[in-house]
Amino acid sequence: MDSRIVPVSGNDSSAFSRLAVSCDGVADHAVSGLVDCKLAETCLMFFFLLLLLCFPVTAENRWFDRHSEGWFWYEPIQEQAPDKEALDKDTPEQPNGNTTMKPLSVPWIRQNIGHYLDKAIDEPSKENVSAYLYLDRLVKEKSERFARVGKQVIESDPMLDENVRRPISPAAAKIKDDMAYRAREAILRKIAKIAGLIFYYQGSCKLCHVQTRTVLLLSAEYGFKLIPISTDGLLIPGLPDNRIDRSPPPRLDIRAYPALFLMRPPDNIILLRQGGSSFTELTGRLVTVAYKQGWITEKEYLKTRITTETWNADSFPEKQRLILKGAINPTR
Repeated sequence: MDSRIVPVSGNDSSAFSRLAVSCDGVADHAVSGLVDCKLAETCLMFFFLLLLLCFPVTAENRWFDRHSEGWFWYEPIQEQAPDKEALDKDTPEQPNGNTTMKPLSVPWIRQNIGHYLDKAIDEPSKENVSAYLYLDRLVKEKSERFARVGKQVIESDPMLDENVRRPISPAAAKIKDDMAYRAREAILRKIAKIAGLIFYYQGSCKLCHVQTRTVLLLSAEYGFKLIPISTDGLLIPGLPDNRIDRSPPPRLDIRAYPALFLMRPPDNIILLRQGGSSFTELTGRLVTVAYKQGWITEKEYLKTRITTETWNADSFPEKQRLILKGAINPTR
């Protein structure tokens, strides 16, 4: 071993120079012994090991001098300062270049709340999450104020108050239902005096047998004249004045059985229902048909409803002007 090889110290300022001298000595020794392959291989190996062990010459970079860090460690990463240009670019722009939008107004919130939510999810820092939650709380506060004032307006305007249309109190609702029921009963008896029922059925149809009981009850309750007609030749027992007509008039357009029609002589026939229907459905349909045919007045028809008509058409133009005024000159 050449004596010029010296150890390298991290505190020695001439470490690089001595390393170079040592490497020169080893190289000379390796070249002079090339005839001996074994010796050349040993010298070259020693040369490379020496380079690997002595290359980190400063105490700051030598791994063996950093034994206190352990075998596994994490290097702290310095956080970079936020880029002002990036922050400016990330700030949402006003729609259509509108720079007069009032901050924290509803249009401003509608435009920007998505941005705050996205940023809070992507970068959930305390500042980002707080900014979104405060904005969300502001939205809820605005909603509560709107609901509170809206309740006051509804309670003071019969055209908007649902309690006027349909009582909320169970006792009051029951009274309203009874009034509508009695009005419907009177109108059905009035209709029965000027019109009758035509019941087309098929004796082989089980649904027709079930519907027969409803039709008979309707006729007996209000006095409707009932004309039952079988289209397949099979009669249903219990029906008065049973008839057979295998070819009903095409203008009736019967597509399903049973089929119930309201007829006012001489030739005014109106479809009530095809297929099965309940007693309540048929009575309601009878009242509606009578109103559309002009057999009863609008006042009579409205009395049969369980809700009260509160929308006054005479005062609607005034309300319409109020709506249009808000649309033309919206409050900011």
